[in-house]
Amino acid sequence: MALTLPELTLTKKQILPVVGGLVAVIALGWFGWQYFEDTGPPPAAPSKPRPVTAAKPPAAIKAAAPADSGAARDKLIEDVLVASGLKQQLSQLPQKLVAGVTQSGKRQTKASPAVLKAIENAVTESFSAQGFQDRVSAGLKNNFDDKRMQALLKDFSAPAAKRMIELQQATPSPEEFAQFARSAATTRPSPQRTSLIKRIYTATKASDLAIDVAFSSMKGIASGAAGAGPEKAAAVDKAIEKQRASATNNIRSATLLNIAFSYRSASDADLEEYARTYETENSKWFTGIVYASLLEEVKRASAQAGERIGALAGKPAAPAPKPVRSKAGSDARACLDLATNTAIMNCTAKYR
Repeated sequence: MALTLPELTLTKKQILPVVGGLVAVIALGWFGWQYFEDTGPPPAAPSKPRPVTAAKPPAAIKAAAPADSGAARDKLIEDVLVASGLKQQLSQLPQKLVAGVTQSGKRQTKASPAVLKAIENAVTESFSAQGFQDRVSAGLKNNFDDKRMQALLKDFSAPAAKRMIELQQATPSPEEFAQFARSAATTRPSPQRTSLIKRIYTATKASDLAIDVAFSSMKGIASGAAGAGPEKAAAVDKAIEKQRASATNNIRSATLLNIAFSYRSASDADLEEYARTYETENSKWFTGIVYASLLEEVKRASAQAGERIGALAGKPAAPAPKPVRSKAGSDARACLDLATNTAIMNCTAKYR
């Protein structure tokens, strides 16, 4: 859907500070806020996961239609996404992205409300929950492994995992988070609790995903807004890289704190079992595919949002409509020279 702001002209000086400011918002907790704790970067080996070649089925199973096999695969993928909590997290991602844009815009004193609204619209129209869900589902279909997926469904359906997933899906208030940050659980945690939280943090690599998604989205939006050309691309890279170090540290700290906050009411036993779930090879395989799929969709949507913002930046402002002056009384006196009353009335009518 096209943006409906024909009267708006965006300049690069207006756009880039807002886009650059988004990185600071991310560092303060946009992508660090309690979701995607159960996703992380791919395993160390960079090669793409290969589909497992199934053993030749017996004759009785051969008769099954391919559509049946595809339907069973799709249902298993859907069941794992729901059981892991990822489906709900993907549905919330676009709204949180737009919220980050809005929050960042409020801090930009040099940008007009119209500029901020244009950027918000571009992001809203480019990122969608369906886009993320379709991309992740496609990644799992392309690398489908029935044995791994069945094992994951069993792990995520275990009582302890279900309790943990319910905790991460809760929507706390900022006041709750602030209170927790000042509590003894944060300032003086026990060594055992600290160790368990760090195990989950390390196994899920949540902050790595947050950092990659954050800077990929910012680069895509800023590059599209700035336009083509090596000089403009270099300027965007330089502006974003200036914020990377501090933003990265803040995202890592925020993510660790958010994991502790999300699971603050969980027992140490549940934390232990949940950490083990994400330390398995099956979970590494799963989160690797999810990680790659999310980045791919972020890059696509960010580039699209950037192009929309860039199109507005290059569009001239519509001229202001000229005021229409009433002709009443300006030349109506000339009608008085006509011979008849009827002629005078017809003449003066056009000046009303």
